[in-house]
Amino acid sequence: MTHYSRRRVLKMAGVVAIASATGQLLSLPRLKAAQPQGPLPGLDEFIQVSRLLIQQTELNVTVAHALTQAFSQTQKGFISELTRLKNLLQNQPALLQQDRLKFADADAESEKLAKAILSGWYNGVVGKGNHALYITYVNTLASQLVSDKLVPPSFSYGQIGSWAQQP
Repeated sequence: MTHYSRRRVLKMAGVVAIASATGQLLSLPRLKAAQPQGPLPGLDEFIQVSRLLIQQTELNVTVAHALTQAFSQTQKGFISELTRLKNLLQNQPALLQQDRLKFADADAESEKLAKAILSGWYNGVVGKGNHALYITYVNTLASQLVSDKLVPPSFSYGQIGSWAQQP
């Protein structure tokens, strides 16, 4: 029969406690990523504007949430400019019937935001240069449009989103 000293029992309890705490702390980002997304100001309006611009009713809400967050972080007055863009698109639906998105000179900021929103959905990147935020690659509309015909350049050589092994 093995006799454990009080010191040894305390050491083992300490190691277990530290290992448990470390496991909790290290797994926190993964847990945080898996958390349901809470309400985000402007998300519903962003989805409405995106549906108008893209002319699709089914949009990935997770990507919309990430794009809204990115625009809120990178553009001052994003919500007010988004509201102005939504009103403009709803009041002048002919703007969406053009071959190329072109607004009047007075609405140049709205045109710029509309193009940035389209770029975010199709390219998965918000902003330019050092301030660009990478949002997604697989879930971009550009990848989804060609997913049945092309294999986009990546480390995956199957269908888009497939993996030989789980990364």
